[in-house]
Amino acid sequence: MLADRILNVQRSPFYSIMELAAKRGDCIYLQLGEPDFATPRHILEAAKKALDDGHTHYGPDRGIPELRQLIAEKIQKQCGVSYRWEDEILITAGGQAALHIAIMALANPGEEIIILLPHYPPYVVNAQLAGAKAVFVKLKKEEGFIPDPSAVERAITPKTKAIIILTPNNPTGSVYPEEPLRRILEIAKKRDIILISDEVYESLVYGGVQHKSLISFPGAKDHVVHVNSFSKTYAMTGLRVGYLAASSDKLVHLLKYHHTVNISANVPAQVACVTAMKGPQDCVEEMRQAYQKRRDMLVEMLNEIPGVHCDLPKGAFFAFADIRNLGVPSLDFVQYLVNEAGVVLTNGTGFDYEGFVRVSYAAKPESIKQAMDRMKKAVLNMPATLGK
Repeated sequence: MLADRILNVQRSPFYSIMELAAKRGDCIYLQLGEPDFATPRHILEAAKKALDDGHTHYGPDRGIPELRQLIAEKIQKQCGVSYRWEDEILITAGGQAALHIAIMALANPGEEIIILLPHYPPYVVNAQLAGAKAVFVKLKKEEGFIPDPSAVERAITPKTKAIIILTPNNPTGSVYPEEPLRRILEIAKKRDIILISDEVYESLVYGGVQHKSLISFPGAKDHVVHVNSFSKTYAMTGLRVGYLAASSDKLVHLLKYHHTVNISANVPAQVACVTAMKGPQDCVEEMRQAYQKRRDMLVEMLNEIPGVHCDLPKGAFFAFADIRNLGVPSLDFVQYLVNEAGVVLTNGTGFDYEGFVRVSYAAKPESIKQAMDRMKKAVLNMPATLGK
């Protein structure tokens, strides 16, 4: 009765962990991929005023003009490249919608999309829904989870249509340096392949590290579809506003798919995004600094747990902890932590990368400390038969 395209999609193992945690109660959740901060007050007030002012009807399918203008100005200032707000910026219902639209509009059934491992799971699901094949290139912890352009190029076949790049990265927290990005772009140009550049964590980088956008390289515009969002930068995940930036010849077709899905993004939320961009940016920096302190505490405590090792992530708000020395499959380990310690993490197999767990530090410091204390005690008491 149902379409093969959805029957072939596997339910994420993340849900089984959440169901297990719900049965236990009193859990500390460090698996979430969203800020724990409240949306800044001036942004909320703008959304409320938009409702009071009657902005409750369809908006322009490309997005409200003022917001597109501000995004184009932001890209020009940050990346030094010009995108026309009129026909090269598209406002979407969150970054997820932007990603879905890009993949569905670009990939034909039977074509291939190169995805770096560990991956953000919706990349694979969207490839499946498009009828495309996901081709994986595995990154190495020993190389900081930074892509090797030569390995990426070896994965290319005549069927390759796109390569997805996510930096700052979820789940690893790595931030890709300029040189491998430049080389991957050169490969894409040479082989006539599109790069889908997911940059939703662009504001969350630490320790003097700089985020380098793919669209900032000369000649990138014809080969890159830029995916971004307001969710992480301004802690407004529930307002659901993202955007795409692409050359006009591509965007006109992205717009056609977008129109069938949403018609337009939420208008009061778009008005709130205008206020977010035009207003004070102190809130962004305050959140970034808070995440950095939490990161430092979390990683220090993870490395005090026998059998666990974690390098210091440079971006986003995730640590990707190596548990291979524990000798336990990651799914068994996170299930054990829920049952034994009431700590909820994400197993590496959910990202097609065994031997690791993702730990979010988008949580209050006291929650992080309590969770790490519980986790250490659980590891010290872990039965030798676990996972065998």
